[in-house]
Amino acid sequence: MTAHQKESESIVSPKLLVAVLITWLVVIPIIIFVFERDLKSKEGITLGVENEQIIIDEAKEDIVVEESNIENALPVNIPTYSISICKDEYCMTIPNEDVKSFVDGSILDREKFEEYKEKNIQPFFESKYGKKEVVKNRKGTFLAKTEDIEIVYSNVYDKVNSSFISGLTDIKIDLDSYLSPGTDGKYADKYIEVDNSQQKLYVWKKGVVEKTILLSGPVYGFQVYGVFPIVDKGREPIAPGGKYMPYWMAFYYSKKQNSWYGLHALIWGYNEDGSMWYEPAKNIGTRQSAGCIRMLLDDAKYLYERFEIGDLILIHE
Repeated sequence: MTAHQKESESIVSPKLLVAVLITWLVVIPIIIFVFERDLKSKEGITLGVENEQIIIDEAKEDIVVEESNIENALPVNIPTYSISICKDEYCMTIPNEDVKSFVDGSILDREKFEEYKEKNIQPFFESKYGKKEVVKNRKGTFLAKTEDIEIVYSNVYDKVNSSFISGLTDIKIDLDSYLSPGTDGKYADKYIEVDNSQQKLYVWKKGVVEKTILLSGPVYGFQVYGVFPIVDKGREPIAPGGKYMPYWMAFYYSKKQNSWYGLHALIWGYNEDGSMWYEPAKNIGTRQSAGCIRMLLDDAKYLYERFEIGDLILIHE
């Protein structure tokens, strides 16, 4: 190699090094830039999938919460019932829980209701309207109801069910009732029951009321209570005051009055001018006498022909 060639190589070599260095300085940043771009792109794809999964999971949680709220929510459109059964101001209320026990779709189950009535409704009202008291005197003792009415229970289901079918949820019905005897007809094979509070007389025979008769009884202070046998009879005796007493049947002697109390027809007599006077029929149903129990003529005759001395009269308020 010539000296000139060696000199040229020494001169070229530094230049080559500079070129290579410059190339690396340009290429390396480009490579780094491309690498980072690809890396971010891949991370972006991964993060996007994860974010989408998070959104989906959150939506699922929302759905689960909503379903949970639906499960825990109170039933919709299920009515609450209340049934009030009354006699005047005396009432019994059947609560919603009990009403549901005999609801059968759009009607009330008759058998279940009737069973509930016997166990709950009737005892409730009988505690007031079925009470009895002891009535006694020297001739005997008997039980008489303290209330004059008898409750009708046979139509309670029909009344309640009719209201239920009509769509009512707050139901109120009034019980029917009727005036009834104070005794049960078992005291004797036949007897007369006098109810002063009703101003009525009941003719009992073999446990059945054969006839009901309206009365005009004694005013307060002259009435008597207890068991009284008929002690005498007379077709038309004259009272101490001079009035006639048709179909008279005596049952009690009053020391205070110094006379006998009896069952008989409305009295009649003569006026001073000789004309006849008759007790007005409007007195029936009111307390008028000083001890006797009066009634219309036909009713007095009916008793007179069917009861004899020794037969019993039960009198109570």
